[in-house]
Amino acid sequence: MLIENTSDLIVRLEQRQLPSGINVDLAALQNGTVLAISADALALYRSFDAVGDALGNGLIASVTLPHTLPAENDRLVLEHRAGYVGLAGGFVLLITLNDVQLFGSKEDALRNRNEIARLSLAH
Repeated sequence: MLIENTSDLIVRLEQRQLPSGINVDLAALQNGTVLAISADALALYRSFDAVGDALGNGLIASVTLPHTLPAENDRLVLEHRAGYVGLAGGFVLLITLNDVQLFGSKEDALRNRNEIARLSLAH
């Protein structure tokens, strides 16, 4: 009997529209938190239920992006495996145990250069 192990840090992906009308891609991480990816921000929440809470209950951390991310067919996340997340427009998120880093391209992510934004997961 083979036991299937996965290195994917994202266990579930969902698209949602927030009460404010903003579209977000929600990525449930293996540690139980949820990464919300919008065109202009990254945010970390304690759960899916906490996303969109008007009082901000469950918001752990957030960072505003200096660039607006493009969407493709109303989606920001196009692919993911292990800690790699391919976004529309060629942007890339790298998810590590401590951080989520945004890069403008696969090459920049591979070489860990020209980081656009960083969100700490260590809270």
